[in-house]
Amino acid sequence: MNWKDNLLHATFRGVPFVTETSDGEIGRRVALHEYPLRDKPYAEDLGRKARRISLELLVLGADYMASRDALIEAFEAPGPGILVHPYMGELTVTVVDVRGPRESTREGGMARFAVTFVEAGEARFPSALRDTGRLVAD
Repeated sequence: MNWKDNLLHATFRGVPFVTETSDGEIGRRVALHEYPLRDKPYAEDLGRKARRISLELLVLGADYMASRDALIEAFEAPGPGILVHPYMGELTVTVVDVRGPRESTREGGMARFAVTFVEAGEARFPSALRDTGRLVAD
């Protein structure tokens, strides 16, 4: 089976688009501590970075303006949305940055967007289970 056979039809919030390139940022968050009179730094691991996905989206065809407008509406809607990434599958993401639509008479019948998404994650905050200072005082 060819890798092209595994590609999914790309959509964001149900609006279809075409993409030729995908880029991203992955890795770990690190705080680098460099101390006076020490030759070696200390790299503190702060956990996994939020995954970022950058895509160049294209909408094409005689009726591309309707698709362009639907994508603009999808990008401007609040909260996270479902991105069907052609290589990575279904992801819950938040739109971080959009450039476009870029249109020209030379490339008629097409609009381009450069979009950066970030994984949506969860709204979970740290919570104190025990007030150890209070327990010691008691």
